Amino acid sequence: MRRPFAPSTDDPALPTPPALPRQLPRPVTVLAPTVMVLLMLVPLATHDPEVGPTTSRPLNAALMAAGALVLVLRRRWPEAVALFTLVGGQLPLAFALYALTALRGRSPVASGLAALAVARLLGPFDLDDLAGISQLANLIEDPLVFGVVPIALGLTAHQRARTVSVLAEHNRLLAERNRLLEERNQLLEEARLHAEERAAAAERARLAREMHDVVSNRVSLITLHAGGARLAQTGDPEAVGETLGLIRTLGLQALTELRGLLGVLTPSSDDGPSLRGLPALVQESRQAGLAVELSITGTAEAGPAAQYAAYRIVQEALTNAHKHASTAEVAVTLAATADGLRLAVVNSPASEGTSDAAALPSGGHGLDGMRTRATDLGGTLEAGPTPDGGFAVRARLPLS
Repeated sequence: MRRPFAPSTDDPALPTPPALPRQLPRPVTVLAPTVMVLLMLVPLATHDPEVGPTTSRPLNAALMAAGALVLVLRRRWPEAVALFTLVGGQLPLAFALYALTALRGRSPVASGLAALAVARLLGPFDLDDLAGISQLANLIEDPLVFGVVPIALGLTAHQRARTVSVLAEHNRLLAERNRLLEERNQLLEEARLHAEERAAAAERARLAREMHDVVSNRVSLITLHAGGARLAQTGDPEAVGETLGLIRTLGLQALTELRGLLGVLTPSSDDGPSLRGLPALVQESRQAGLAVELSITGTAEAGPAAQYAAYRIVQEALTNAHKHASTAEVAVTLAATADGLRLAVVNSPASEGTSDAAALPSGGHGLDGMRTRATDLGGTLEAGPTPDGGFAVRARLPLS
């Protein structure tokens, strides 16, 4: 029995889910820039006129504070915050550019605002003589430190966020796949158990059917012959000896077929019952006192399973005739054509005065067993009374 597939961490089709990057708590990332600007740059701007976009220390401090406070909203409205911080100092503008590019990436609006911010950093408010080396250094330094670097870091963070999203979706799909595999394994295990139960039940039913057909027919004939021997034991010793010989033969046949059920023989073997055994089967019923006529027509060759089923159906039908209509006339007909095997066992109404020897017990499973044999092969079987008061069993079996 194949074991159900179980997912393993060593299976190359199920890679280990990649770990997602760790992130700082959201309140820290939201408030850190605002706190940094308020605690560091605003006091510095109130004392140093060089810190800020203008030469007025109070105005620089106010612009720094406003830019710091508006940074709290940079994740919800990044475009508006970036536009406002154009006049709010270099550091608030840098945080705003980072948030804008991290959230929007290379979108047209984000690209436009980034270009505007770099242009603003390139044009200082104090338009003094730019010929000096220090002024040229400041001209390059501010756009680079507060513009290009935050934009580059923001684009990197945006790509990282997309990667994290892809990894999360990948992990979700892997978890879903593992869940489906577990459900599939559970269903396969349940199906395996149900298949084993059905196979065991079918095998028990098959053995019960075979035992019924073999034992019922042979024991019924043995009982009939034993009853005849009891009646003739004082008047005809030769008949008694012949009857005992028939009983011995029937007993040996029953043992042979029972051994076949246990695996010594199989229905498809040459020693198993087949259509070749029908004349002998009919002759046994005749020796037991039943008037039986056999007619076989057709040249089509049937498979072992069909021949075995046909033999058992005829055998059980003759057994029923012995039990219920031992004084009736029975006609067994078999036609092998290209359409399949067609067989019929029809008995006339039983005459009055049925002997006690025919009063055999009935288990009530014979008709069901015959019908099961036919349907298992894809055939049909009908059984019931005839208009004249007799009984008929008619079956059609496929050749293979």
